[in-house]
Amino acid sequence: MPRFTFLVVRLPLLLATLLLVIGLGFGGWHFYHALFGVDQAAQIQKQMRGNIRNLESYYARFKTRLLNSDETAAYHVEVWKAAPDRYRVEMTRLDGEGKADLQVVIFDGRKSFFYDPARGDFVPVDELHQGETPHLVLESYWRSVAEAGSFRLLSEESGTRHRYYLVEVFPAEPHRLRVRELVWLEAKSLLPVRVEIYDAYDCLTQLTTFEVVQLNPVLDATLFLVEAAEQ
Repeated sequence: MPRFTFLVVRLPLLLATLLLVIGLGFGGWHFYHALFGVDQAAQIQKQMRGNIRNLESYYARFKTRLLNSDETAAYHVEVWKAAPDRYRVEMTRLDGEGKADLQVVIFDGRKSFFYDPARGDFVPVDELHQGETPHLVLESYWRSVAEAGSFRLLSEESGTRHRYYLVEVFPAEPHRLRVRELVWLEAKSLLPVRVEIYDAYDCLTQLTTFEVVQLNPVLDATLFLVEAAEQ
């Protein structure tokens, strides 16, 4: 085909495609990605798995509200994590019975300890008769996305300073109170911003909103020492 004919035929097509993407704005960009088979949801999961592998330490502060039929309560939670597997969780109940009572759990890499106000001391968790200790760690929110049985990117939203992904997660091992999750992730870091958990009847059972997340900070080792916490 002569060069002049190529330009006449191809140039209008290229211009039309470019104008379509520009005219549709951000939606046009997504149309382009969908058209060429780019699986953005799979990319999110891949990045999430990388985040988990690269996580050495963190500090997270968030509020969580339980809304199931067994319990309705709100908690303020702070979590410190240091490699390899050391955790400190401080949880304060904000309403209902036990309001403002601080609960502290420390896992030193080998064993979990719960602060017992009645004893004024930390005791091993296996000595308690108060049910399971809280499982409120950042990895659990990331793994719910990275290891989901089913996962969909529902939309992208723009805030005043950040973009967010809204994803729908069906856990690989669902519980009657945790069958479906809606998770808002900051688009660049994939840090959780808001997590809604729904039960088998699609009723909201837990709402968590994150206030602060710091990745790989240098943490004081005494945070994870039971002896230091007793003083």
